[in-house]
Amino acid sequence: MVRWKAGKRIGMVLTASAILMLAACGNSDKTSGTKTSDGLEKAKLVTNWFAQPEHGGNYAALKKGFYKEEGIDMTVEPGGPQISSTQIVASGKAQFGYTQAEDILIARDKGIPLVAIGAIFQKSPQVLISHEGAVKDFSDLAGKTVYTAPGSGYWEYIKKKYHLNVKDMAYTGSLSTFIDNKNSVTQGYVTSEPFVLDQKGVKTNYLYIHDSGFETYANVIFTTEDVLKNNPKLVESFMKATVKGWNYYRDNSDEINPFLKEKNPDLSLDVMEYGAKTEKDLIFGGDAKEHGFGYMSKERWTKLQEELIDLGIIKKKEDVSKLYTTKYLGE
Repeated sequence: MVRWKAGKRIGMVLTASAILMLAACGNSDKTSGTKTSDGLEKAKLVTNWFAQPEHGGNYAALKKGFYKEEGIDMTVEPGGPQISSTQIVASGKAQFGYTQAEDILIARDKGIPLVAIGAIFQKSPQVLISHEGAVKDFSDLAGKTVYTAPGSGYWEYIKKKYHLNVKDMAYTGSLSTFIDNKNSVTQGYVTSEPFVLDQKGVKTNYLYIHDSGFETYANVIFTTEDVLKNNPKLVESFMKATVKGWNYYRDNSDEINPFLKEKNPDLSLDVMEYGAKTEKDLIFGGDAKEHGFGYMSKERWTKLQEELIDLGIIKKKEDVSKLYTTKYLGE
């Protein structure tokens, strides 16, 4: 798997019993509340992939010292293959993480008390990529070989809504099988894969999963009920610096991208420039135009919960006000 790739970026949630075991083992590793010699509070954010523009605001806050200004000695730990931010945060080994909105619902359905505190992407950058001219709308996916992460909520939704008969294949992060098969479709992020494929001479089309009607939030920043209850000041300070970082990255990505490259040397500056430009409207458009970065609505969380129940991915209907909050976005 190539390190710069968008990859599947989907948090894989453990069973509730496994999380409880991890939590028992992980308590001694908790950094929240630990002070450095200069009085900063230690905290950790686990992202959902290697450093790239989709994480640009947090790295901007780190680079520019915004976390330190808020009294936090922040560690940003990249995710990657076999790394689950939901597991790490739920076990207490980190206070904050990135995941997808549906993973918050899946975790809570298993009794794991994760809470969303901000959504980076108002419109998910997740797309289904096809060879040029092969797919014009979702109904054209019928009969195709489709590479997606197993059990992806958005893909189950699309197959059901459009009555698709396809050949499902597990997405591995490699684009080679897609390139070789003109009748195939692969998941990806609009901020990277289309650009890279174009550089390889592969012309493509893509469909946003958001446009299918599955309007999930992507790269959701989350914590746990425990952290919110016992250290709300840390959450407030973390989100203040994070919002400031994302607003800075929006206008100064060229300054921050070399720092991202230090963290992920396999990511080219050309890909980062493309990603930072492409993601702007997905992050700062939609409801964020009126309400600001990170906004989440009750209506969208309710709709997503209903869709996952209908698909049989989750069983419990819960008051959505318990699973997300916009309190710390500085509205």
